[in-house]
Amino acid sequence: MEFATIALRYRDPFKTAHGRVTSSEQWSALNAILGCRTGQYGQVNLSCHACDWQTEHPQSCGHRSCNACQNHSTTEWLERKKAKLLPAEYFMVTLTLPRELRTLAKANPKTLYALMFQCAVSTLKDFGRDDKNLAAELAMTAVLHTHTRRLDYHPHLHIIIPGGGVNQRRNEWRKLKGKYLFNCFQLATVFRGKLLNAIQQSWLVLPQTPKK
Repeated sequence: MEFATIALRYRDPFKTAHGRVTSSEQWSALNAILGCRTGQYGQVNLSCHACDWQTEHPQSCGHRSCNACQNHSTTEWLERKKAKLLPAEYFMVTLTLPRELRTLAKANPKTLYALMFQCAVSTLKDFGRDDKNLAAELAMTAVLHTHTRRLDYHPHLHIIIPGGGVNQRRNEWRKLKGKYLFNCFQLATVFRGKLLNAIQQSWLVLPQTPKK
């Protein structure tokens, strides 16, 4: 069963239960998915000049959240990224917003999400520079997930990072030694501290200050 079929079937109950807390961007995505390849966005008419054969192809919505539209784009994106892979092992780091800050993030998503990216990148770059065996500038790709697979609100970042970087002082490529990137407990502690400090320096007010 396609997602659009499920969305159409349960749209009205969903609107009744969650309509007040659903953002305009989320409604836009849902409406695009429901109208995808239904004729809502026009259609392409094809015919053969040598016979009476004709066919019609409804246009897709092209929305970034539409699973029916983005498969081909996703495949092309992956191929472009594979061509840029560095000669090193790659790691995925997951950094999660503390539970105490979820209410604040839900009320101020753009600000909190931006701070999450800023602090995550800063933390990982600091670890890369300070690692005695690496001492390099790291590059990374980060993606924000706002919900779990069960659709619970749970903002977190998935960060893909190579185990290697450029040592600018010696102008050389350095590769991480060992099977692990960094100590996860130390990484989480530093990220949490940076994020709390960044929030305190912004215009936002912490609901209550969690212990560092």
